[in-house]
Amino acid sequence: MNINELKSALLNGRLDNELIKLYGEAETTKARYAEALDNFAKLYPDSDNVRLFSAPGRTEISGNHTDHQHGCIIAGSVHLDVIAVVAENN
Repeated sequence: MNINELKSALLNGRLDNELIKLYGEAETTKARYAEALDNFAKLYPDSDNVRLFSAPGRTEISGNHTDHQHGCIIAGSVHLDVIAVVAENN
């Protein structure tokens, strides 16, 4: 999909099921993704095969960086994520 097709699918509810799986709801997250698509379009207006990604957040409550040395940590998920708009590039 190009940027306009993806944004249309987002705003017209065709991605609601995926948003509900990720966030438990769709309406408030649509604006966040739409803004990311708008910013991407300013930089790369002719992009095809545009995709959206979400990476969940986590925090280390105790033992920060000890896991690099095979130590123990206490980690927990947080209600935050990082989103990205990407497209293939030659």
